[in-house]
Parts: sequence; C-alpha cells; structure tokens
Amino acid sequence: MKKFLYILGIAACGFTACTNLEETPYSQLPKEEFFKSESQLITYSARPYTLLQNWGVEQSMWTLIMQLSNEVAVPKSYNGSWSEPRYREIQTHKMQTNNKLIRTAWEFCFNIIAGCNDVIYEVSNSGEMSENKEKIIAEMKVLRAYCYLMAMDCWGNIPYSVDKKQEGYPDVKGRDFFFPFIENEIKENIDKLDPHATPVNYGRCNQDMAHFLLAKLYLNAKVWIGKEMWAEAAAECKAIMGSGHYALTRTYKENFDVHNEGSSESIFAIPYSTGITTSDRNAFYPFCLTLNSDCEKIWNISGTWNGAFIGQPDFMASYDPADTRKSDTWLYGQVYDLNGNKWRISVGVDKKGAPVYRDYILEDVNIDESKFSYGLSRTDGARIIKWTYQSDGSLTSYSVGMENDFILFRYADVVLMYVEALMRQNKTGEAAAVEEFKTIRTRAGLAPMTAAELTLDNLLWERQHELVMEGWGRQDLIRFGKYLDKWWMKEAGQERELLLPIPEEMRGANPKLQQNPGYSSASDAE
Repeated sequence: MKKFLYILGIAACGFTACTNLEETPYSQLPKEEFFKSESQLITYSARPYTLLQNWGVEQSMWTLIMQLSNEVAVPKSYNGSWSEPRYREIQTHKMQTNNKLIRTAWEFCFNIIAGCNDVIYEVSNSGEMSENKEKIIAEMKVLRAYCYLMAMDCWGNIPYSVDKKQEGYPDVKGRDFFFPFIENEIKENIDKLDPHATPVNYGRCNQDMAHFLLAKLYLNAKVWIGKEMWAEAAAECKAIMGSGHYALTRTYKENFDVHNEGSSESIFAIPYSTGITTSDRNAFYPFCLTLNSDCEKIWNISGTWNGAFIGQPDFMASYDPADTRKSDTWLYGQVYDLNGNKWRISVGVDKKGAPVYRDYILEDVNIDESKFSYGLSRTDGARIIKWTYQSDGSLTSYSVGMENDFILFRYADVVLMYVEALMRQNKTGEAAAVEEFKTIRTRAGLAPMTAAELTLDNLLWERQHELVMEGWGRQDLIRFGKYLDKWWMKEAGQERELLLPIPEEMRGANPKLQQNPGYSSASDAE
C-alpha cells in the first residue's frame, strides 16, 4: 500500500541533500533529458507530496492548529526546556508577527503551492505524451487548492500565484477571490483524477479527496464569504458516502495503528515510513513531542527529551467517562506497560540505599496554570498516544520517524460533516437518524444521540473527540462560534484573533502584503 512512498523518497533525494546514492539524482539531469517517460513524470510530480510530509514535524501547520485550538498545550517541561515565548503566544492567542510557528505554517502552504506551480509548468511543457500527463496536472491543481484553502482560512488575504514564470511580487487576494478560485479548480479537475485511493496511487489526490475538499469549502462558506452553502456541503459528503469506497473501521484505534495504510476510512493520507521519512524535516514523530523520559521506556523508545505536548486540562475534562476515545487518544491516570502491569518509577533510595518506587500516575485535569511558565512536574499532563508507537526499539528522537501514516481526510469526518450540514438546514431529526453517525458513537462506547440531544454544541464536542489532533480543531471552533471563548491559559478573545498575523519575514519579501488588523510589527512603525 505504500508503493508511492518509495517514489516520494526518490523525489525527496533529488531535491534535498541525499548522498551516497547509486542512482543519479534527477535534479542533476538536464530537463531536456529528464521528461522522456511516464515514470519520470510521476517521479517529478512527487516533489509537492514530499513537501506535504512536513505536516508531521514539530513546528508545522499541524502543531500550530493543535495549539491554537483547545486540544493541546505546550507548557514548559519539567526538565527546563521549552522556555521560548512563542508557545505561550500561541496558547494565549497573543501572537507576535515574528512568531516562528506561524512563519513555518505559512511556509508549509506556500512551499507546496510553489512546488505545484513548478510541476504544472514543467509537465505541461514536456514533450512526453503520457496518458497520465493530464491527470498529474489535475492532481497538482487540486493539491494546490488544498493549500490555498488552508492559507485563506488562517490568514485571509494571501499572495496569489499560479505561474512558475510570474515576474514581480505576487498580487494579494482575499477570500472573495480565493473561494470561487478553489471551487473552480477542484470542479474543473475532479474528473481527471483517479476515483479513489488504491495501492498504486495511495497518497495522491483522487476524486473522493476532491469531494472532501469541496465539502470543507462549502461547510465554511458562511465564515469565509458570508454565504450559507449547507446543501452543497451535504451533497459533496453524500457523493463520498454513496461511493461504496469507504466504511467506518470496527474500532477507532485501527485508523492510527502502526500499519494503518489499509484503513477503510482513509480518503487521503500522508505516507510515512521508518525507513524513508526519517529526518526532522519530513518525518512523523509525536513521540518526541509528548513522551518524557519516564514514559518513553514503555515503548522501548530512546532519546525523547521534552514531553511538553499535553492534553489541555479542560479538554480532558470534556469527555464522557464512558467514551473509549479518551483512553485511545491519551495516556493519563494510572500508567500501565504494554503487558498491562502498573508502570512504576524510581523516586530515590531508602536509608539502606535500596531503590524506592511508586506507581506512575499522570494528572490530566488539575494542572496549575502557572506551570505553563515554571515547568510541569514529571506527572503533569495527559500525553499523546493516538498514533500507536512502535515498540521494537526503532524509534529515536529526531532521527527515526514513525511508520504510521497521517490520514488527513478521514471518512468519519465526512459522516460528521454530513450530520452538521443537515442540522444547519433544520433537519436535526434526519441527522440523528444517520446510521453511520450512530456507529461513530457506539464504537466509542456511547449511546447514539437522540434528536433532542443533538445540539450544535454537542455535535462540536463529538467532532472534537472524534477528530482531535487531526488538523480541523481551529476551523471547527471558528465555524461553531467558540474560538474566542475562554479556555485553559487563554482569556476570551477579540475578533482580530480569527485571523493570524502575516509573518514579518513574508511582508519583508513581498511589499504588497498588508498586516491583518490588530497586529503591529516593526516595519509598521518605520
């Protein structure tokens, strides 16, 4: 199922500092000698997908969204690390224009957009007459549309460039421009894509992925352009649900197993591999971010050093006690080893010099806010275990990444989007009767919601508990009108916080960029 991942690895070596390869890196071949076969076209088109793998690194779009939402916090670790102010800024929504996490998220979007523009130009102008040439260009346009959607969501007014050969500074466009542009790009190219993910095209854009993207676009239309498009969102979800390509997995945890490329919920995934995506630039390594030196030993992991990513205490308190997704997602309370034995840690020695141990219990709810600045204790905070960690001794901090793929577009989200779109059209009874919505609840150990119980507030919590840390938290909170609410280490916010500040470095690179309202920077004072 990860055949395409090996193409990604080859492409990454062609554009980064890979050495000691027997093959000649493609980036060193003259272009006129490169585009001679279909396989070369496919290899070249893999470059933007390798950039997409930056999603899973420490300072990325993914970790930014987690911290901007009410899901995950990054207090100062008990070992004295994480003292930089940028984590506090994100948690409190008091962002500065030079915050590194915001800049790296911006670069994530626009590096992929630039990569797509490059592939579209080179493949369009190649002499190869492959039957897949049109499909490759369509993939790049849909992947570019995804990145423009994410950038438009976060920053509002952003640079517009679809031409590799464009001269001068890109013009800056707003959501009124980008919304129809994204919609048209997807609609004009969807029929040129493969119908769905297969072992051959796994990790590449497909028609169902495009329907998913349209559903997200329409679901957020009221926020982005002031227009309700609930019926259109429901229709895109229904297209996926009626395709027969997907089904809810028997258990929630199957979607996040070490070898999860066969998940029946995977519509569009980012492939990762211990053997290929191993650097801190394109690997997936939440174990580095959340496990401290006490916890890493459970999975035979070496070298984690901070353990600072924790579940926000009020988010942890929001789960129904019967919801099994809490224990499937978080390590909290009494900790056990992989054999079900209580995990114990050394706390010193007795008068005779013999070691003294005690049960290892992680506090998930009652954490003093001052510990954001002055440091967690060894047992403060629930740790992330949503993606199953390998226990074969292969995982090493910032050196070897995880085997798990990141399912970016998941079928359960489609079901929940469909339920929301029905509710927004005053069809709550019909929404509560959706069988797969009931299944999402029952596989988590919960009773299906009745129509009376299915309020928008309850649906938001259902989305958050099902999709926590999958990259939609900030967007959902804004759409449901909760993003400016008070939560752990964050006071009630102001409207300006609905957009992120334009990174200072990007404004220096393009004078057409204007800072979003409410944010000031050094360049504004000059």
